[in-house]
Amino acid sequence: MNTPSQNPGGAAASSADQVNSALNTALAASDSSAATTVANLKLVRQARVSLLTRTAAALQAQYGANDPRTIAAEAAVSAGNATVARIAVASQQAATPAPTVAAAGWALHGRVYATQLQPAAQQTVYLVDATKAYQSQYGFAYTDATGYFLINYAPPAGQPAPAAPLYIAIVNAKAEPVYLATVAFQPATGSTTYQNIALTAGETPLGDPPAEIRKIAIPGRSGAAG
Repeated sequence: MNTPSQNPGGAAASSADQVNSALNTALAASDSSAATTVANLKLVRQARVSLLTRTAAALQAQYGANDPRTIAAEAAVSAGNATVARIAVASQQAATPAPTVAAAGWALHGRVYATQLQPAAQQTVYLVDATKAYQSQYGFAYTDATGYFLINYAPPAGQPAPAAPLYIAIVNAKAEPVYLATVAFQPATGSTTYQNIALTAGETPLGDPPAEIRKIAIPGRSGAAG
């Protein structure tokens, strides 16, 4: 009888940097091949997780659930699943077309994810300044079932691009602030920016939302559009 590998997680752990490098390279390409590259990488990693899962099951059957080899194998499966989830996020990004932007405008789009990189729907995404004041001139956006949002800004004629740094903020469907970026978003005229945003599990609401946001924080309540 063949003995399952006693270090099933070694290969998966050692390839983490390779996965990140492959994703960064594919997404930087920003062409039609990017989505295919990421999709293929996802298939390869899913196959590897299937192998790790079978190895973990064999180790448990042979040595028991509490054996260090079984525990290590199950940890490798968890790490593999986390990698597949990250690749799925990148796959969605690669497959998302850039929105059309006004010549003097800009767009911010992306996806919001909850725990374990599950899409966070019905979140309200908006922009604030360094004092956390809502910048209503740029509007807001609700996330859809895939967590996708789009803020597409076309300034009035003659109005320059914002000079002050902006910060992305998010409230949930209960009008509870659940995210405030610590790194500024500086839009560039005529450009689009894609961002993946992961909410922290069990995060305590970050104070109170701006009054204007509280009024529209539950999608469909007011019928407003971002």
